Amino acid sequence: MMNRLTTRQLVELSLYAALIIISVQFLRIPVGVQFVHIGNALVVVAVLLYGSRLGALVATVGLGLFDMLNGYAAVVWITILESLIVCLVLHLVFEKMMHSDSQTRNVVIVGIIAAITKMVSNLSKYTIINGLIGGVNMRVAVVAAVLKIGGTFGTALVTIIAVPILYPILKRIFRR
Repeated sequence: MMNRLTTRQLVELSLYAALIIISVQFLRIPVGVQFVHIGNALVVVAVLLYGSRLGALVATVGLGLFDMLNGYAAVVWITILESLIVCLVLHLVFEKMMHSDSQTRNVVIVGIIAAITKMVSNLSKYTIINGLIGGVNMRVAVVAAVLKIGGTFGTALVTIIAVPILYPILKRIFRR
C-alpha cells in the first residue's frame, strides 16, 4: 500500500503532517513543563482517514519534525514511539474490532481510547524515567509522573472533544 502511493496522495499526506506541525506550534497552551495541543487529535483523525499505517507515517513525520524543530530532538524517539503505540492500539480497536466503521459512536470511542492510551504511555514513560534513571522508589516515581502529566491530561481532553468534531470536517477536505 505505502509503496504505491500516487503523487497526489504523497502531497496530501505531507500537507496533513504539516497541519500537525503547525497546530502544535501555534495552537498550544502551556501547562507546567508540557503544553496542551491538538496534534494528538490530528493523529487520531489521520488514522481514521488513512488507516493505521499511513496514520503512523503522518504522526511520525508531523510530531517528529515538530520535536526536531523546537528543541526536543533528544526525546523525538519517545514521541515517535508513543505515536506508534497510539496508532497500533487504534489499528487493533478501529480497524480490527470495529472493522473501520466510522459511525459517530465509533469515532467518539476511538478518540477516548487514543486519549487514554496517550495518558498511560506518558505516565509509564515518566514513571520509568523517574524510577530507573532517577533512582527513586516506585511509589515516588508514580506520584512524580502523575504530577508531570498535566499537559498530557489536557491534551487527552482536547483529543476526546476534537476528534468527533474534526473528523467529519477533515474527511470532507482531504477526501475530495
